[in-house]
Amino acid sequence: MKINYKVFKFLRINFLFLWLSILFLYIIQIGIMLADPTYATGEWGGDLWINGIQFVINQTTSAGINVLVLIMLMWLITIVSNHIPVTIILMSVLTALVTTAEYQLISLSREAITEASFQEVTALGNLIGMLDIKLIIVSITVLVVTIALLFIVYHRNKWIVFKSVRWRATLFGLTICMLLPFFSINSPRYQETFIKLGDAAKTWDSWTDAVANGGIVALLNSRTTDAMVKPKSYSQNTMKEIVSKYQNQARLINVGRKNTNFKNQTVIYTLSESLTMPKYVPGLTVDNNPLSNISQIMNNTSSGHMISSGYGGGTAGIEYSTLTGFAIPAYKPTVTMPYSQLTNSINEKSTITGQFDKKIVIHPYIGTFYNRRAVYKNMGINYFYTTDSGKPIQYTASIDDGSNISDNSAYKNVLSKISKGDGSQFIQLLTMQNHLPWTFSGRDYNVIEPTDSNIDLDMVESYLQGLHYTDSATKSFLDRLNKLERPVTLVWYGDHWPGIFSFVNTTTDALSAHSTPYFIWQNDAAKKANGTVDVSQKYADPSDFTAMMMKMNNMKVDPYWALKTELLEKVPAINNYKRDDDGKISFIDKSGKSIDESSLTSNQQKLVKDFKLVQYDITTGKNYLLKTKFFQKVK
Repeated sequence: MKINYKVFKFLRINFLFLWLSILFLYIIQIGIMLADPTYATGEWGGDLWINGIQFVINQTTSAGINVLVLIMLMWLITIVSNHIPVTIILMSVLTALVTTAEYQLISLSREAITEASFQEVTALGNLIGMLDIKLIIVSITVLVVTIALLFIVYHRNKWIVFKSVRWRATLFGLTICMLLPFFSINSPRYQETFIKLGDAAKTWDSWTDAVANGGIVALLNSRTTDAMVKPKSYSQNTMKEIVSKYQNQARLINVGRKNTNFKNQTVIYTLSESLTMPKYVPGLTVDNNPLSNISQIMNNTSSGHMISSGYGGGTAGIEYSTLTGFAIPAYKPTVTMPYSQLTNSINEKSTITGQFDKKIVIHPYIGTFYNRRAVYKNMGINYFYTTDSGKPIQYTASIDDGSNISDNSAYKNVLSKISKGDGSQFIQLLTMQNHLPWTFSGRDYNVIEPTDSNIDLDMVESYLQGLHYTDSATKSFLDRLNKLERPVTLVWYGDHWPGIFSFVNTTTDALSAHSTPYFIWQNDAAKKANGTVDVSQKYADPSDFTAMMMKMNNMKVDPYWALKTELLEKVPAINNYKRDDDGKISFIDKSGKSIDESSLTSNQQKLVKDFKLVQYDITTGKNYLLKTKFFQKVK
């Protein structure tokens, strides 16, 4: 009878915790949806309170994961405090804090709470300064009331739950063991299980993830575990050897290069959203070339096919590679969004931005996606100009009924920011004109083939019209740059295909489906100041763009970019769309043939091994290299 009562008591507590967890989850979701009740909710409608219920009912599986975590947290508090009222009070306060924090963060930056958000705790004073004074007063009041209630609870011993310390210790250990997998939700060991349970991670946008999967799961999704396979030879001594090796290599390279740095010059990286050449698309025949100007530009400067890691998406992953020089395939397949998952590892020293005095990013859209604000802060970006930044972009016109700001406007924003001062300047432009939906009304380019009824001809022809506008705007942009007395180098590339060519088999035609155009161009002033070298690669990995750009301009390199130069010149391009659980990298030769890492020559394998060691040290390892002169601004 005594055992049955204990079982009944245990079940009764769990029943209470279940309903409280559902209530707490509902409240947190209200905070997440409060800034915009329709954001990422699909057809749920605009009623905030109903949408909160819709999440609990419609998203039963993902909501269930959130509820399980909350129940286990309640048990932990109960085991430690030994008072259920303490659990209810603390969880109520915690729920209120999380709900408020979610609403404040989303309202200010359109980002939900992620692991990266906790970096801001170090700037607590600044965060408090951003809050409304009424909210601060309410928070202090809640804190005082909570302390008072806890004081009362601890003087009511009849609310004690456990009498046995041993039983509490056992339950504590069991609860921790049950919680641990949730903190490795995106690890290879548990990811498949949580996907089956209903977690469809959307790490490209933390707010969308929080709406779709719940705020708690979104936070857990943002955590990164085991980003890379640890190289067997990784150690401090190994990294010292790499520093020495590539310091020597940098000296050898720099003997043949006359330019020390980009003083008085500007380098522009332009990511052209969803852009590929129609001729790259198997089976597509168009009555005219919408990218005729860009084709001509590519014929007259260093250019080729960029191998994208994305198809129909993955913009920020490609951007990450261009700025850091790191390769996406070197990470485990669970790393789908480095900006969100590897935020803390991104820094100014080990990116191209570390080579410049002034650096800005221009994005003709809102600036919240992909955790860019936090990432750019780590990169030392001086200003991130968007439509919702403190000082927003100046030119915002669209073209021909397009849904997004035109490339012509985007280029105008870049031209307005090119420095007239003495320092070196880096500008990154992320365009939006050709992002879906494609709503251009013009139809100057018509599809001849295929005639497959599965293809949405109207959408494809609208997309082709957008390419034409990009083509014209890019030619005009280069003409304007060429008139400047300031030396300017432009790295320009399409990030990935749009996902509209349904007739293409992306498995058998994988290389085509991941090929986009790129070119590296200098204005006349840059050619005069730096000289020029043809650095064309038929197939290029975006992580090699900086080494290519520096080689074109005869710029001296630090040990890191010396390593990247060696890879560029001696190893085939990385096959970006192929991922391997063991961290093996595939390559593409000049004929488009895939090559396994094990098929490389011994010298090539040594270079790849060194590169993996460097990438591991910076993103997952102990950052030995950051304490050396491996990364340094060339002076």
